[in-house]
Amino acid sequence: MVQQQERHSSPLSPQGPAPAGADEIDLFDYLLVIWRHRRMIVVLSMVAMAATVASMLTKPRRYQANATIVPPMQLLQKQSTVAGALGGLGSSMFRNILDGGNIASIYVDILTSRAVTDALIEKFDLMEAYEGVDNRTRARSRLAKSTTIKTSDEGVVRIAVTDFDPNRAAAMADAYIAELDRQNKRLSAGEATSKRVFLEGRLKEVETKLSRIDSIPAHEALVQEKLYELLVHECELAKIEEAKSMPTLQVLDAAIVPELPVGRGTVKKGVLAGIVAFIFGIFVAFAREYAAAVKIRSREQTLPRTAERHVGGGYAICLEQETPKSSPSRERKPPAEVGSGAR
Repeated sequence: MVQQQERHSSPLSPQGPAPAGADEIDLFDYLLVIWRHRRMIVVLSMVAMAATVASMLTKPRRYQANATIVPPMQLLQKQSTVAGALGGLGSSMFRNILDGGNIASIYVDILTSRAVTDALIEKFDLMEAYEGVDNRTRARSRLAKSTTIKTSDEGVVRIAVTDFDPNRAAAMADAYIAELDRQNKRLSAGEATSKRVFLEGRLKEVETKLSRIDSIPAHEALVQEKLYELLVHECELAKIEEAKSMPTLQVLDAAIVPELPVGRGTVKKGVLAGIVAFIFGIFVAFAREYAAAVKIRSREQTLPRTAERHVGGGYAICLEQETPKSSPSRERKPPAEVGSGAR
């Protein structure tokens, strides 16, 4: 007679996947694993949610100040006039090159430049204001994370600055506008200066030719005189443009000190942390089941093997059992010895 040993069954048996056709049983076994570890999973999720909510509530509140700017109306009107004068194709070309959206993109590039960022770091001493910042690179990174700059198709630029101090947030938003205007003036002045230098050089060349007007044909002399008049006019306009100090942009909404803090998103982040912890708990439950199956398998392999002997062409398993030994105190003596002792 062959005796069979009972083995521990587990949905995560280390022997490999279950045979085909057992999908429903496997699914039930997996759900059973989750049910057996439900307390651990629920506790882990609740702890994660509570820790996240507590962490969010202990953080200081942040305030956001907003400002909105638009390109100068004179520039937009000038572009519309030039585009309309060139007709259909020319108008589309100028809209692609000099429309309000592209001007806004240039504004964004200037606002996020290193020159503007370093100017704000110096003005508000952000290396001291920001905790854990010991160099300018980290200060730039913190300022970039605290600043949001968006544009619209119409060329409107919106600046939002978030900070722990509401007054500093509003001041920084206004400082962005001031730095953008300053950089625009510097770039415009440089362009106007280059234009003026070029016109003055051309004007000197024409004056040189006109000084020898007797040696050139009459037709060419007439052209040089017209060119001279045009260059004088353009040179005067370049000098006027170079001397301008008018604002290069218009402020639609100036930044004001925010009264209410920015939402922390405590509930949303707490729920998200609970979901992540729930999934992690399920993985832990299956890992524990697998570890238990491996441990049981190792125990079965280390059990002492039973002795086998061949009987009539078959095998029978004989379990070796030790016969209980009688205690020396209870050992009975033979009758002969008893008799002899009596004598």
